[in-house]
Formats: sequence, C-alpha cells, structure tokens
Amino acid sequence: MSYIKNAYKYPYITDLINNGGGLSLEYIVDMKIIVFAFDEGGAIWQGKRGYDSIEALLDDAEGGIKKWADERW
Repeated sequence: MSYIKNAYKYPYITDLINNGGGLSLEYIVDMKIIVFAFDEGGAIWQGKRGYDSIEALLDDAEGGIKKWADERW
C-alpha cells in the first residue's frame, strides 16, 4: 500500500514511509519540535529543535533522509 501518493516534492520521505519507515514529530514545551526519521532498524536522521514552519521541517527531513539514502548505497 502506498501511504503517500504524490512523491513530487518529498520523494525520499515518500519512499521511506511507503516502505515501512516513518517520521516521528513531537512538540515539547520549551524545546519546540523534535523530529526523527526511522526505518526498521531504528533512527536514521534527527532534526533540529525548532523550525519556522512545517515546510521547513519537511525540507530538512527530505535532505537528511536523502543524505542517509545516498550514504547507504
């Protein structure tokens, strides 16, 4: 099953989620947003502790997941 159908803007996030991985987003008071990307083996990327927008968070996650995927292969 494909959970994200439009992979145009975030192809690496889409591939990760469609293949069993995911993003974990948490909001913690005074620490703002914390985000992790993970696959079946555990965490593969961790974001910073605050973003100006959800789009900035997703752009950062896309870059981090791309870097992990490029180093993996």
